[in-house]
Amino acid sequence: MKNINKKDLIILITLILLSLGLILFTQNNDYLYSKNIMKITKIKTEKQEQSTNSIGIVENHYIKKISGIITNGKNKGKTLTLEYEETNSNVITEKYQINDKVFIDSNSIDGLKRDTYIVMLVSLFIIAMFIIGKYRGLLAIVSVILNTIIFYYGLELYFKGVNLLILCIIESIFFTILSLLISNGKNKKTLSAIVSVFISMLFLFISTIIIVKLTNYSGISFNGMSFLTSPAEEIFLAELMIGGLGAIMDVAITLSSSIGELIEKDKTISKKALKKSTKEIGKDIMSTMINVLFFTYLCSGLPIFVLAIRNGFTMYNYITTNFSLEITRFLIGSIGILITIPISENVAIKILKRGDVSE
Repeated sequence: MKNINKKDLIILITLILLSLGLILFTQNNDYLYSKNIMKITKIKTEKQEQSTNSIGIVENHYIKKISGIITNGKNKGKTLTLEYEETNSNVITEKYQINDKVFIDSNSIDGLKRDTYIVMLVSLFIIAMFIIGKYRGLLAIVSVILNTIIFYYGLELYFKGVNLLILCIIESIFFTILSLLISNGKNKKTLSAIVSVFISMLFLFISTIIIVKLTNYSGISFNGMSFLTSPAEEIFLAELMIGGLGAIMDVAITLSSSIGELIEKDKTISKKALKKSTKEIGKDIMSTMINVLFFTYLCSGLPIFVLAIRNGFTMYNYITTNFSLEITRFLIGSIGILITIPISENVAIKILKRGDVSE
């Protein structure tokens, strides 16, 4: 905080005040909702039961009487008392506390009012991004917002009949250009990263299509996508493209920026020395990026995994029937990272060694 200048301090204070204002607003915006909202004032357990499933696991069930005050609509200020069933595991139920606000639909609880908590998290994220990344941090948030808008309109076009895979290819181009230009500016390092991403994504796409055609999706179970009304294979290929894009962009800009810094420090550095240094950088980021992908995909399936194991599934049974999708996503994404390292190395050296890196 000692190195922060006056302008940055003003922006930081403004962001904090805006965040506090938004949090205060969401705590008192019940009038904006059409559904009745109740602020819980009392919770009493009326009845407790136990059930045992076929493998001997005991589950506690509670019948609770919840009282509260309606905070919006024509019944505002009235007291309401209703019964609510809660389970110990909270798999299909939620646990409420006094002072929570809940939606009421036909005299039953229809979920927690979460907008205040969301605003708190978003505010903390934006403030942290500015403290750490200054204006680049705010620009990164802008790129996320723009990418979200592009993704939304892409879905709208898909629902109107446009091919999903074609949409994902077009969106990936926009995601790459916007994200890298906004966060890193218009220069040769950005150009190098964009070119590297396009070439890497092309290689990854072709490789994936070849693997899919040769194996005909053998070994992949689409049980986890059984609720879809569209062909699972089409959605799966689109997932692979979008899922691998973030990691590929990260690797590409990291290597381009590293090579750019090396060239700026020593204009006479040879291509051989650059390649040697880039290989070391590639080795350093390779394992961490692959682990990031692994833990990301692991976490996405962890709740269902725990639930399955708890209900008698063996680990092998679950992995072969449900987790094969996550493993395939992880492996394809990891291949994308490995492809991107040599491609980014060669593209960056070719582009950045030609002149001023900042051009």
